Order: sequence, then structure tokens, then C-alpha cells
Amino acid sequence: MAAAVRAYWHCVSGFERNIKLYLASTVLRSTTFALSSLLLNLYLASMGFDAAFIGLNNTLFSLASLICSLPAGLIADRIGRRRAMIIGLLGVILSQLGVSVFTQGPLIALSRTLYGIVGPLFYTSIAPFLIENSTGEQRSILFTLDSSLMNLTSFFVMAAGGYLPRLFAAVLDVGPESAPAYRGAMVTSTATMALTLLPILWLRDRPRPARPPARAVPRLWRRLSNPGLMVKLLVPRVLFAFGAGLVFPFLNLFFKGKFGVSDAALGWIFGITSALAGLTMLVGGAVADRLGKIQAALLARAISTPLLLVIGFAPSLPLAVAAHWLRSGFMRLGEPLYMAFAMEQLAEEERATGSSLLMMSWDVGWSAGPYVSGLVQVGSGFGPLFLATIVFYSLGLGAIYAFFVRGREAE
Repeated sequence: MAAAVRAYWHCVSGFERNIKLYLASTVLRSTTFALSSLLLNLYLASMGFDAAFIGLNNTLFSLASLICSLPAGLIADRIGRRRAMIIGLLGVILSQLGVSVFTQGPLIALSRTLYGIVGPLFYTSIAPFLIENSTGEQRSILFTLDSSLMNLTSFFVMAAGGYLPRLFAAVLDVGPESAPAYRGAMVTSTATMALTLLPILWLRDRPRPARPPARAVPRLWRRLSNPGLMVKLLVPRVLFAFGAGLVFPFLNLFFKGKFGVSDAALGWIFGITSALAGLTMLVGGAVADRLGKIQAALLARAISTPLLLVIGFAPSLPLAVAAHWLRSGFMRLGEPLYMAFAMEQLAEEERATGSSLLMMSWDVGWSAGPYVSGLVQVGSGFGPLFLATIVFYSLGLGAIYAFFVRGREAE
């Protein structure tokens, strides 16, 4: 055990300066993400918006991201990772500010759409940036550590964030579940996102290989050395994304509506979720080195899928929450391993393009799922949605096994 810890620390301490700065930004960015994911739906509901609008709001964001992810990847390949990250973060900050201060539905939706338009410049640059600033021996640990930091930060932020509306309620002399109380917490999340810019500004661009002439790659598919492999990488992501989009944007509303959970309790539930997921990811890199990235990703997601039945249909809150904690830990472990696996299959000059396609594949499902979910919730509740999510997850697992494990084609 001690030897494993020493080996892990040796790997982490060997990270380049760029990676250490990026990981610092991960902690700051996770603060905003945690507060927003915990409170945004509650904030919109407190202003009188129903599940259909909340679902549409998520759909507009994902649809904009779907349309803009590919251009963002192409732009990031040309202007460099650092510049793309800075521009993307500036757009995210403006979007978060708009969502936090506007009260009219169209302006809120417009702000979320802005996030989907500009944000991909940042997010499509992450995976290529991590690959280009690390060695092959570091990557499993680096990708899982990045996700682990996000989740461990989210634990502390969500545990405290559940009380944040109460603090602003006391300061503003309003109800703890009123729109002004939630708005104060959302503005706080905007401030933390602004701080995320600082370490990104200190990054240094690495020299990159010369690009082929534009006339040699007039079409997207010609930018990829193996288009068939790219299709195989995309199909499971679409299936998982549609299934996830049916349930997980609304999980805070599910717990609050079915079990009457308070905001503070929600903060602890989702905070512990993130902590357990973060701890799982800390050991996930070592497990992936033994099993292989794609095999470990498949195993983690296979374990998590049946737990959806317990979350959706458990008669008691403790049972549903315990299943949610376990499911999230294993499911989230699969994502960074899958992305690291995917990036290793692509040549350096096509990684941002590939990353944008992978982001688009997620947005294909995520853009449709929340809108469908909002409509179903109004008429039938969450039961059919959990069952549909299990079906889509099972199809995604089958696709990963068929494409990458049986025969190990990409390995």
C-alpha cells in the first residue's frame, strides 16, 4: 500500500507546470459547477418556472453546444489551447452572470444558450491539453485526478452551498427558498468562475506540429486518420447522454419532490456524492493501469447501471441516496477513463477535433433528453424516465463491449 502511494505521489509530483496550473483552475471551476448544479433548478422553480421550461432551458444549452462544439474544436486546433480556454471561459462567465441576474425566461434561456455557444472553446480544449502536457505513464492518473479534484471540491462546496440561500435570506430579510436568496448564491458562483481565469492566463502554449494545407483537408472526415474508429467512439456517448439527460438534470427536483428534502440536506446528499466519486477516481487510475482504460470504464459503468432501479423506485430516502452515491461513484469513474482512451487513439493534430466530436455526441443526447424529460414529468412523473435511462445505458455498454473489448480493436 505504501509503495502504491509513493508511486502515485511520484507521478503527480512529476506533472508539468501547465498541468499544475490547470488543476488549480479545476478546483475553482468546480466551485461554480457545484453551486449551479445544486441550486439552478431550485432557483428557476422559485421564480415560478415549471419542469417543461427547465427542461427546455437545458435543451437550448445543449443544442447550442452541439452546433458549436465542432467549430470550437477546429478553432482550438488553430489558435492554441490556452487562447481557446481563455475565450471560452470569458463566455462562460458572462453566461453565468446572465442566468444569475435576469428574471425573464427568454433572457435566462439566452444566457444558457451563450454558454453553449462559447463554452465549447474551453471544454473541447481540455482533453487535448491534458494529453499534450503529459506522458503516457501519467495519463490514467492525470485524467482521473482531474475528475477526482472536481468531485472532491464539489463535496465541500455543495455541503456548504445548501446553506448559502439561508445566509442570503438572512442578509436580504427574505425567505430561505425565495428567488432573491437563490440569486445571491448564483451570483457567488459567478464570482468563483471569474477567478478560474487566473491560472489559465498563466499557462504556456506548447509548440505544435505544422498543420497540413487547408486544401488537403477540405472536409471534416478527412481530418481524421480513422473515421470508422471515430464513429465507434461516438455511438456509446450518444446512448449514455440521452439516458443521462432524461434523469440527471432533474435529480435535485426528484429528491425534493418525492422525499421533501430541504436545500441543506440536498447539499449534503450531492456533496457526499461528489466526495465518494472523487475518492473512487483517486484509485481508478491505478485500476485502469492494470485492467486497461476501456475495460475499467466498461466495468465501472456496468456496476452503476442496475442501481438506477433502486434510486427511482426505492420507498425510502436513505436507500435511494445510498444507491445514488454508489451509482455516481462508478459512473463518473468511467468518463475520464473513456476520454483518455479516446484521446490516445487520435493523432495530436486531430485531438481537439476529436474532442469536439465527442462533446457533440454527448450534446446530441443531452439536448433531446431534458426536453423529453420535462414533458414526461408533467404527465407521468419520473418512473418511466428511470426505466428508459437503464435501457439506453445498457445499449451503451453493449456498444463499448462490441467495439473495443471483444477483439480489442482500438487497443
